[in-house]
Amino acid sequence: FNDHTFFIKMDSTCNIIWDKASSLMNSHTISLLLTSLSIVCVILIRKHGRYGKKKYPPYAPGSIWENTKLRLTSPYWMLDVARTLQTSSFQIHLPAIPPRSLIVVGETIAFRALLTDPLTRKPDLYRIFRGIYGGAPSMFTTNGPQWHAKRKTIAPAFSSNHIRRMTRVALEKTEEWIWRQRALTKGESFDFDVSEEINRVVLSALSETAFEYEMSDQEKDVFGHEMKLALTEFTLKDMIYPLRGLLGWFIPKRRRAQAASRNLMLLATKIMNAYRNKEPSNKGTILQLIMESEAFPTEEEKAAQLIELLFAGQDTTAYSIAFILIELARSPNEQKKLRESFSGLSPENWTSSKCLQRVVKEGMRLHPVGRSIRKAGRDITTSKNEVLLEGSICIANFLLLFRNPDVFQEPDMFLPSRWEEPSREMLDSFHPFSLGKQNCVGQSLARAEVFGIIARICSEFELSLESEGRIDFYLTMKPVGWRLRARKV
Repeated sequence: FNDHTFFIKMDSTCNIIWDKASSLMNSHTISLLLTSLSIVCVILIRKHGRYGKKKYPPYAPGSIWENTKLRLTSPYWMLDVARTLQTSSFQIHLPAIPPRSLIVVGETIAFRALLTDPLTRKPDLYRIFRGIYGGAPSMFTTNGPQWHAKRKTIAPAFSSNHIRRMTRVALEKTEEWIWRQRALTKGESFDFDVSEEINRVVLSALSETAFEYEMSDQEKDVFGHEMKLALTEFTLKDMIYPLRGLLGWFIPKRRRAQAASRNLMLLATKIMNAYRNKEPSNKGTILQLIMESEAFPTEEEKAAQLIELLFAGQDTTAYSIAFILIELARSPNEQKKLRESFSGLSPENWTSSKCLQRVVKEGMRLHPVGRSIRKAGRDITTSKNEVLLEGSICIANFLLLFRNPDVFQEPDMFLPSRWEEPSREMLDSFHPFSLGKQNCVGQSLARAEVFGIIARICSEFELSLESEGRIDFYLTMKPVGWRLRARKV
């Protein structure tokens, strides 16, 4: 309704309340009631003034519960909604009291404004991740001075010297994997689960370089299995069923996830004890910085941060590599071009290949594994003049952004050549490690490992797709069950 109708209805409502109150209450009670009513009226008038004349993103079709389940379990649902509504930004109803919505942001202007605004913060819902760490706060789950102190402590571990050292170990682990496969297959072609194998390589390198701890195959399996259980319960199911946490002890799967959390913390404690029992071989590693900093005052906070970085460093990097190798296996011509680009370059300089850089960009554009959720620090206007209000919970969805047909032609195709002469808007849109002060602290390491591992594997093997798997989503996008065949070139 318009402003005139709004005030007529407000006046009529006040008169009715006054008539009822006069017949039932004394003057003192009426005075208190009127004061309260006046405050409510002012709030409603201000709210109407703020909301009434502005245009907002449309809502996704479907019920609250359908939206909640699909957005948390179906990796391409938001992309489908954007194409159905023909918009890159829309709202999703959240199962919350009082009612509220989540705004999906998939366009360049609003994306950059949201993430680079110094007033933007992580919303409180990030705290649900603390269930994985037994309730302890971490860099990922905090804001303000606490977040700043933790990030400032960890950042020096990603200096150029440390990046070179950690990348070198990652390539050594890749080399070990190649020689192991040769020995097992006696030089014949072989097939492998690309996600499982790359995860092992990346996790081995990360635990050894960042935490100076050599994880056994059993510990790697335990880490992956227990992390999946904890993530599914404390992030996925808690968002779908908000009251699930209150009934925890009556739900066997909840109790099992709590046991998984304890097992993860025990692994972290084991790594910390191993560090204490020997002299560190490298100064300034992630583990040393965490162990010696006042930003992590308790054993629980140290362990929580260790688990968080171990998971984040392994999960996003390994699955990005897996997705890119899958696309190369599907595209023999692109794979051939990549291999030819290495000729004339020494192995140490393979990562400088322009062809490799285009392949990696395109793979990460087509399959971004992560996303960022933020609380808007001020009103933000989209390219369609729709408003994202201050305080709104917004999800910067990289998949929508990177497959926006207004920016990327044939957005669902793997076309590395699109990066030969990218438009300004393409470059402004492509930020797979997020933007702003709360971007990915380990992005330099991730890039170096992605480039190095892909170059080494593709220089050694011709890849083809043996069997397709599926794409899972819990926190990040994951190719599950995809098998590639590798033949020595």
